[in-house]
Amino acid sequence: MKHLEHILWDEWLTIPFIKPVEDEIAGIINGLNYRKDSDYYVFSSRRLFTIRRLLYLFSEIPTFNKTMNAKDVIQIINTNIKGKTVFRIKESMAKDIILRSSSFGRRERNWNWIRGVWGSCGSLYLPKSGYYLVIRLPENNSIPDRLQSILKSAGFSIGVRKRIKTRELILRNQQQIVTLLSRLGFVRTTLALEETAILRMMRNRANKLVNCDSANINKSLAVAQNQLQTIKKLETQGLVETLPEHLKELVFLRKENPSATLGELGQFLSRPITKSTVKYRWRKLEEVLRK
Repeated sequence: MKHLEHILWDEWLTIPFIKPVEDEIAGIINGLNYRKDSDYYVFSSRRLFTIRRLLYLFSEIPTFNKTMNAKDVIQIINTNIKGKTVFRIKESMAKDIILRSSSFGRRERNWNWIRGVWGSCGSLYLPKSGYYLVIRLPENNSIPDRLQSILKSAGFSIGVRKRIKTRELILRNQQQIVTLLSRLGFVRTTLALEETAILRMMRNRANKLVNCDSANINKSLAVAQNQLQTIKKLETQGLVETLPEHLKELVFLRKENPSATLGELGQFLSRPITKSTVKYRWRKLEEVLRK
C-alpha cells in the first residue's frame, strides 16, 4: 500500500495542469477548512504537497504571473500547528476562486475541479481485503452535495457517511475506483492498482486451492482411518479369510497403503476399478461386519 500511495501522490503533485487551472485551484480550496481573518482567508492542511501544488497552479495563471509571484498569493503562516500547515490567501483572490467554483460547479463532471478536491481531502486505502476510496469534505457548504451529485451522475456508486463537521463520500468497488482515478488523469496509479488487484486475485485463488487440497487430504485420511478400524474388527472376528477374493484384496491393499485415496486404492488393484466401485465394495465389507 505504501508503494501505491507514493505513486498516487507523486502523480497528483506532478501531473501536467489542464486549463483553466483555476478549476483545480478551486477544487483544492473547496476541500479545505478555512476561516475569515481580516483581509484574508486562512486555510489549513496536513498535506504540505497540497500547498506545493497550489503554488504550481497559481504560477500558471497569466494575470498573477504579470503582477505578482505565486508565493505572494499564498502566505504560509505556520508549518506545525497540530501537524497542520496553515496558510492564507488575500480575501479578494480567495473570493474570486470561491465564486468561480460556485458558477462552474453547476456544470457536471468538471474533472479538473474534482482532481483538486481529491488532492486536498481524498484518500485511498487497501485493507487486507477489499478497496476503499474516501473523500472527506468539510460539512460547512454545498460542496459535498455538489460532488456527490456529479459522481452519481457519472455512474459511480457512492456511499455517504456523516461525521462531526465532515461528510465522507465512499467508493468501495475496485473497478469504479480505477475508473475514477483514470478520469482524474492518474495513469500510473491506475496501472499500479490494477496490478495489485490481479496479484490479490491470484493469491486468493492460490489460497483457496491450498485450502481445498488440505480439506480433501483431511477427508481422505479420515475415510482411511475408518476403513482401517473396520479391517481391525474384521480381523478380530476372524472374518477376513471368509471374504471373497476381490474384497480380501481390497483389505490387504488398504493395510499396505493407509494414506491412499479411494481413487488411488482402486488403481492399485490387480484389476483397476473406479472410486465409486471402491466405495461400493467397502459398503459390502461393512455389511459383512454388521452381520
